[in-house]
Amino acid sequence: MITKLTVSNWKSYSEATLYIDPLTFLIGTNASGKSNLLDAFVCLSELASGRLVSDVFGSIRGGADWLIRKGQRVAKLSVVEEQEEGEDEVTYEVEFMRRDEGISISREKLMVSDKVLFEVALPEETSPVTVGSFYTGKRGDRVKIEFGRSVSVLSQIETLSEYRVVRAAASKVVRDLRGVFMLNPIPNNMRGYTPLSQALRQDASNVAGVLAGMEEGRRKEVEGVLTSYLRKLPERDINKVWTERVGVFGADAMLYCEEQWSTEENNVVDARGMSDGTLRFLAIVVALLTINPGSLLIVEEVDNGLHPSRIVELIQMLRTIGAERRVDVICTTHNPVVMDGLGVEMIPFIACTDRDGEGASVVRLVEDKENLAKMLSMDSIGGLMVKDML
Repeated sequence: MITKLTVSNWKSYSEATLYIDPLTFLIGTNASGKSNLLDAFVCLSELASGRLVSDVFGSIRGGADWLIRKGQRVAKLSVVEEQEEGEDEVTYEVEFMRRDEGISISREKLMVSDKVLFEVALPEETSPVTVGSFYTGKRGDRVKIEFGRSVSVLSQIETLSEYRVVRAAASKVVRDLRGVFMLNPIPNNMRGYTPLSQALRQDASNVAGVLAGMEEGRRKEVEGVLTSYLRKLPERDINKVWTERVGVFGADAMLYCEEQWSTEENNVVDARGMSDGTLRFLAIVVALLTINPGSLLIVEEVDNGLHPSRIVELIQMLRTIGAERRVDVICTTHNPVVMDGLGVEMIPFIACTDRDGEGASVVRLVEDKENLAKMLSMDSIGGLMVKDML
């Protein structure tokens, strides 16, 4: 699993490192750089998936023109990969360069501890290929291999039949980068009938199709977990959450819930009648329950649409399901109630973005704030956030 992201001259950042824990919260004022930092995960994930480099750069928020910090020519992203106990960490680095014809990958490197497993040198601008130097497993012995420039070299290493050590390390990095999932639930997109699906979309528009497409035993299990977490969200209990296949061929699905508004009356509503907060909460639970173990789930404005009195349920859900399924979660929020709901024991896992004196974004751990203990004796973590003292 990914434990650390470092960016250099990336978008609004000069140099910054974000440490990833099982549950990490990222806070900061508007335009301080939270989304820019998360975009680095998206970029790395899509490069590892083998998408065309030009398409990846063009699809990041702001487009290719804003990937490299203004006034700079080169940017770099780096991730550290956790290994099995007793094994050295794996680090992957990718460097981008601004040229006359646009931005392209100028260097890639994969390392285990201080051993370089492969490094791709800066290719000639006119060359359709790039040449990488690969570790063979023999001391002092390296081999040169040509790769296409249109996609990242990292995504092509799995095709190598030799060089087992390089391929094994690269495969782990590729797996975890591909496992990055940026979730942005859009309730209005979740209210219609959706086709049966295998994987959740980023806007959660096909959540009903994902649930209905599961094997029956697994579907009932997931719907039971959904019900247990959603039960206390509204003013009255939700007795049940479920999906049903609809249409002549049963190829579409709709989401339903049963609300108990009195001791004598139960009310069944479909997704069209559910609140925005309920649908967003449901989407987050489904994402945690359906993405692969070892994945990294990113949710911006995680509490959006949720009543402050339900924040404790949200945090408990993120912790419990994330730990059970080995899914790390990064959340952003502007809500001081969320900060207070985390409790002081979560302070080491809260990072704050800000701008330095030259306008560059920076990120640091809240626990490293000078005089934090003294400030906490006067106000809560949420109160300090509201006063912009973090």
